[in-house]
Amino acid sequence: MNFQEKSLLSTAYEHQYRNSPYLTREANANIIYNRVDEGTRKEGDCKSQEGKPDCAHCQEGEEFTDKEHFSDKCRRCGICDGEQGLEVERNCTPTQNTKCRCKPNFFCNVSECEHCTPCTTCEHGILENCTPTSNTKCREGSSSKFLWFCVLIPILMSALICWWMLRWRRNKKNEDPGSIASTTEMMPINYADIDLSKYITSIVEQMTITQVREFVRKNGINEAKIDEIKNDNLQDTAEQKVQLLRNWYQLHGRRDAYCNLIRGLRKANLCALAERIQEMIQRDITS
Repeated sequence: MNFQEKSLLSTAYEHQYRNSPYLTREANANIIYNRVDEGTRKEGDCKSQEGKPDCAHCQEGEEFTDKEHFSDKCRRCGICDGEQGLEVERNCTPTQNTKCRCKPNFFCNVSECEHCTPCTTCEHGILENCTPTSNTKCREGSSSKFLWFCVLIPILMSALICWWMLRWRRNKKNEDPGSIASTTEMMPINYADIDLSKYITSIVEQMTITQVREFVRKNGINEAKIDEIKNDNLQDTAEQKVQLLRNWYQLHGRRDAYCNLIRGLRKANLCALAERIQEMIQRDITS
């Protein structure tokens, strides 16, 4: 093709571009494109002298194009995700995309909404109802804090009083010398000089090794003797307990040993243990 033929062809294309609504020229270029209407896609280039392209309609409910374009593809319709609080406001057509909105009792306060938030539930009344674009406005529960305060204060006061009374009774029972003395005085007079030697095994069965060590340590047995008994019976804690209490009994002597044993256990806050030992010995003597 010579220069003259090329010039004539270019002039013909230019005339076609200017007079056809279906053609457009790329900026700063001599490339002419076929433009198609919304709701369609291009299937082929110009097949007539007017430059009208071959078009196919977008598939109803699945595809759309909402403006003139040059593509051979339609766009996929959007989906309103119910799990994100969305529902369909307007179905998709070949010329417009799906339009979504928030479901009832959900809202979204941004323009491009992909997720709706559940509306707030008010405990003390509603000032403004929830809308698709704004959350519920609730009344403030100004009296709720005061109500909780009124409920909690009596509970705390009752708990404090109960704790104080229990502590007072325990101290009165276990630490008051007068109480201990009166308990000892209430024992039958013939219990004061009772022979504990035959009860030692039964007594230590009621006690842990730690309790026995603490008792004898506070009642005259020195650490050297405690360690000696431990080393002589390393694998037998039961025998350690027997030997420790027997050494205390031998050091103390028979006189008032029973009373001092019960008194010492009570001072160590082992009142239940002291009562069990008293019951055991009393049962044996009276039987």
